[in-house]
Amino acid sequence: MHGERATAGRMTDTTEQLPQLDLAAKLFDELTPDGFARAVALVEAAAAADHPEGMCQLATIEAVGAGRKRDLEKAMALLRRAAELGSSHAAAQLELLGDGDGLAEMFAVPPRTALSDSPRIAVIEEFSSPAVCDWIVERSSAKLGPAMIWDEESGSGRLDPVRTNSALELRLTDMDVVIAVERARISAATRLPETIFEAPQVMRYTVGQEFKLHHDYLDPSFPGHAIDIQRRGQRIGTFLIYLNDGFEGGATDFPKAGISFRGKKGDALFFSNVGRDGSPDLKSMHAGRPPVTGEKWIFSQWIRDRAPSGA
Repeated sequence: MHGERATAGRMTDTTEQLPQLDLAAKLFDELTPDGFARAVALVEAAAAADHPEGMCQLATIEAVGAGRKRDLEKAMALLRRAAELGSSHAAAQLELLGDGDGLAEMFAVPPRTALSDSPRIAVIEEFSSPAVCDWIVERSSAKLGPAMIWDEESGSGRLDPVRTNSALELRLTDMDVVIAVERARISAATRLPETIFEAPQVMRYTVGQEFKLHHDYLDPSFPGHAIDIQRRGQRIGTFLIYLNDGFEGGATDFPKAGISFRGKKGDALFFSNVGRDGSPDLKSMHAGRPPVTGEKWIFSQWIRDRAPSGA
């Protein structure tokens, strides 16, 4: 369920990285309120000094709405200025986002098609563009680590043979405006606020790697799960984006619903982990089957029933 974070390089650009931004990245990873505030101040100072990478990072903060109300128009303006100052990273994002013109068009998501009502499963074909899928894979590939499950007793992540793929949990320093827009589009498609979204994950399955049968909901009868539910709420939904083609096998199976789905590049699968009364839905049991050729890449967004306590 939760992926172990791999130690890897940060966002790179053709411009020189300021020492302040390296420090900001470390402070962001502390995951403390004081560290976050100090990191934001360093990024804002770099942007104010017309440093392109500082502007890129501030654009991400604005697009994510980290510690502030999300402002995509401001994020796009920062990206444009960063590109003018020579940031290839900003220019590449603008190309994917169409220079930010017509923000409403970004959130015009295709209709969903229901596959099942019990459990509730739906497909959104061509949810993400092929170029955005490639972008997410490229941004994540060097940072993957062993995927983990959420331990029932301790409430922390651990390795387990039930899950053999690799994964990356995207923290703020792994995000950018393109990925922030995709999360906003998921919010629009599900009609659920981003405040109840977990940190997203990117997952890779090579030949033979799998996530065996499991539930994404948290079982309150287990101490570790009960603590996490109290702190962050129940995991009510799962939204998956299939990021690539070029592999065989690798379906997402729901054996109790008699459904096996293998999305094409850019397709999304949205399913509920709980019933309409909010209780865990046993029929939502599913498995990520192993590819028999090639690699399978997935963007995963888990959704809770409320924002974390103290958020």
